Amino acid sequence: MPRGDRYDGLRACVGDTACERLASAHIFMVGCGAIGCEMLKNYALLGLGINGLISITDHDLIEKSNLNRQFLFRSQHIQKPKSVVAAFAAQEINPSVKITAQQMKVGPQTEQMYSDQFFSKQDIVINALDNVETRRYMDSRCVTNQKPLLDSGTLGAKGHIQVIVPHLTESYVSQQDPVEHDIPYCTVKSFPAVTEHTIQWARDKFESAFMMKPMIYNKFWSSHGSPESVIQKLKDGKNLENLSLLVKTVANQPTTWSSCCYLARRKFEKYFNHKARNLLHAFPLDTRLKDGTLFWQSPKRPPIPLLFDSKNSLHREFVAVTARLLAEVYNVKMNNQDLLPEKMEKVISEVEIASWQPSFKTIETDESVKRPDPSTTCIDDLQTVILLLEQAVQTGRLKSDVSSLKPVVFEKDSETNGHIDYIFTASNLRAVMYNIDAADRLKTKRIAGRIVPAIATTTAAVAGLASIELVKVLLQAPLETYKNCFLNLALPAFVYSEPAACSKTELSDGVYVTLWDRWEVKGHPDFTLSEFLQTVLAKHKLSVAMVVHGVKMVYVPVMPGHKKKAYSANDQAYQGPTSANICGPNCFARRYSRK
Repeated sequence: MPRGDRYDGLRACVGDTACERLASAHIFMVGCGAIGCEMLKNYALLGLGINGLISITDHDLIEKSNLNRQFLFRSQHIQKPKSVVAAFAAQEINPSVKITAQQMKVGPQTEQMYSDQFFSKQDIVINALDNVETRRYMDSRCVTNQKPLLDSGTLGAKGHIQVIVPHLTESYVSQQDPVEHDIPYCTVKSFPAVTEHTIQWARDKFESAFMMKPMIYNKFWSSHGSPESVIQKLKDGKNLENLSLLVKTVANQPTTWSSCCYLARRKFEKYFNHKARNLLHAFPLDTRLKDGTLFWQSPKRPPIPLLFDSKNSLHREFVAVTARLLAEVYNVKMNNQDLLPEKMEKVISEVEIASWQPSFKTIETDESVKRPDPSTTCIDDLQTVILLLEQAVQTGRLKSDVSSLKPVVFEKDSETNGHIDYIFTASNLRAVMYNIDAADRLKTKRIAGRIVPAIATTTAAVAGLASIELVKVLLQAPLETYKNCFLNLALPAFVYSEPAACSKTELSDGVYVTLWDRWEVKGHPDFTLSEFLQTVLAKHKLSVAMVVHGVKMVYVPVMPGHKKKAYSANDQAYQGPTSANICGPNCFARRYSRK
């Protein structure tokens, strides 16, 4: 019967029982991004938690790029916690909804906050995440605490919903996700083939030149003290980590705006002219592999050395933005007038560029080789290093109280900081050098900023379908009523499937276990490992081959001294709440506890 409240329409669709279950539900939602905002809006309209509680957490702050797809946020919310703003917006939709918002990551480091006791109070857990690692962690916590989990995600026009119910369905980790492969190091460094490679190279250069190297430089001096003490350590024959990077930084450190422009102009020559010449010197166009095939064949593209042209806007903008970022890192004063084209052209024209000399550095072509660690670079001639540092001290470039550099942290959402400008110009110059299609500023920002494409329609569809499954879970519906969904709105296609049932493992005749099963063994303060082993043998007719507590091996008979443990009280290993995995060829169980 209608009650004259805002839930009459919902009540007509799902019934009184479902409305009561929704109202009294306690849920925990991780993530308040695009899907999280849609979910919270749905929950507020459903009256979820008006007599229960919605707990949400997200450690992120709202960024400008979030506003086009995370619709609970507005421009005035930028740099505020997502969870707090989302909770406030949901309560504006329905003031009766009870929400507690936190800014915590979920993981082993926050298990004191999100303990087993916390999970025991939840009726269901909702994933609104954007990474597989946290999904796996949440899945493990839900399996341990026997709680249902709803997982969902989107990528452009594609989306999925997975329902995970204790003792009915498989868990998230029961199916393996395809491995995400990084771009090989040699491809990014020397043999780009597509636009994504050039943008990744530019992003790497940004991180290295303007963030990592200044951070390492600051750490070096904070660890080793004054230049005089460093010089003395070198004279004593001590090997100092990151010395090679320090020497290069001291030798090239700009102190004026003109020297920033000089260094930026030389970087252009190094990146887009000398690099190409070195590659062609090492691998001429007619180079052939051992099998007789040409080295320079698809996907490898031979580079074309670029000649700097001050009239070319892309060339000029690269030097200007690089000089500006160098000035920021090295605390050099400059103003916007210094960036005017006529002033930049005058300064750049005075730069002396050294003629190219062949480099005999090894050029990596093996795609399996990983990026080398710069801190492991060795310097053979320590006397030269000592002389360089002494000269820097004498000329005043290095003082006893070394001034810190200012590392620049990449920020994609600012239109004035020059970060996207650098990556846009650097990547497109590299694209020209390798005859690869250039990217526009929007594409550059999306790839460099690792912005996951999101379509509001896809997010709304996924959140709506997940909300339907939520009602089923709260009603404790049978397995055949649940539906996983994989959708692609661009086709359009909606593929529904019944969640796979959890697989059973036969331990012995008539004894089966699934990933959800948990055996509890009740003990006493002086309960020994031997008594535990005997209890399992007597109760389940199974012999235990191994006892593990977390990552610690409590009992492995083949290990030295472990057999003695079976005959002594071992309270330290079983301090409450006590849990351990028992596994072996003759025994398998998910968990046991002593109360």
